[in-house]
Parts: sequence; structure tokens; C-alpha cells
Amino acid sequence: ELPAEERAEILGEASRETHRLSQLVGDLLALARADAGIVLQRRRVELDRILLDVVADARYLARGQRLEIDALEPVILMGDPDRLRQLLLALLDNAVKYTPASGRIAVALVKNSTHARLTVTDDGVGIPAADLPHVFDRFYRADPARSRDPGGTGLGLPIARWIVEQHGGDMTVTSEPGSGTQVRIQLPIVT
Repeated sequence: ELPAEERAEILGEASRETHRLSQLVGDLLALARADAGIVLQRRRVELDRILLDVVADARYLARGQRLEIDALEPVILMGDPDRLRQLLLALLDNAVKYTPASGRIAVALVKNSTHARLTVTDDGVGIPAADLPHVFDRFYRADPARSRDPGGTGLGLPIARWIVEQHGGDMTVTSEPGSGTQVRIQLPIVT
């Protein structure tokens, strides 16, 4: 018979491992769909509403970081609401993982006559220049110094890019080690 605290620790570890494996299976399934050329559903989506929901959810992931919306304009596009939610959650999850508890994560959604621009900016540890060209490679994990979170799969950004491309957009990542990272996404809107 194990002591209660040891039993609780084992159950906690099993639960974390189950969550990690579930996330990995979900990520691999998304990539298998991408590789199979499966096209996402397309319907009118209010991206600003999805963003508000995801930011509210992401506040539960934060470990003291300030998660703020710097700009929020109404944006309607043709897209898959579930995949867009997955995209936003992946970006905010990454920002939380690599931003210290005292840090700030800012989201902005603005538009012009043809496109919406979504940015997620953090003042976290940043990505070394040598790693930056590989952030969209499957299973790529940057410099171990960034790997404070051993639970990542290295699939979040490749899946995010696939979702963006499926919506006719493009995605760029800029970063300065020690100063943070910015992800910029351009998506065509309903005009």
C-alpha cells in the first residue's frame, strides 16, 4: 500500500502524461489531414469573437503573465472556426510557455480593405537566430535553453502554419533572443 501523497504524485504524473499523449495524437491527426490534402470547412466566421473566447481560455494557462488585447477590430472571414480556435490557442500557448511569469503577451487584430492582420507579441526568452528558419519544421525544438516546458510536441507552429495556409493567409515569426517573439498572420477577409 502506497502512502497517499505518493499515490497522488503517481496519479498526477499519469494524468499529465495522458494529456501530453492526447495532445500529440491530436497534433499528428491534424498533420495527417494536412498531408492527405483534406480541405477545411469554410463558412462565415467572426474572428474577433473567436479571439476573445480564446484569450479568455488562455488566461487559465497563464502563470502570472499579463495577457492583453492591444487592438480588436471586427473581422469576418470565410473559414473553419474550430481550426481558427486551434491556431489562436497554439500561438497563445507558445507565448505563455516562453514568457516569464512577470512578462506580457499582447494580441492585436486589425484589418484593411482586403486582409486582417493578427499579431501575438511576447517579451519572453525569444528564439535564437539559428533556430528561427526551422520553427515551422515538424518536431523541431529550438535550443534546449528555451525548453523550459518538456511537454511540447514541436508540432504547434507547423499545424498553425497549415491552418493559416488553408485560409489563404501567410504567417511570419520574428524574434530577438532575450527580448521576445512576434507572430504575424495575414488572412483574407470577406469584403
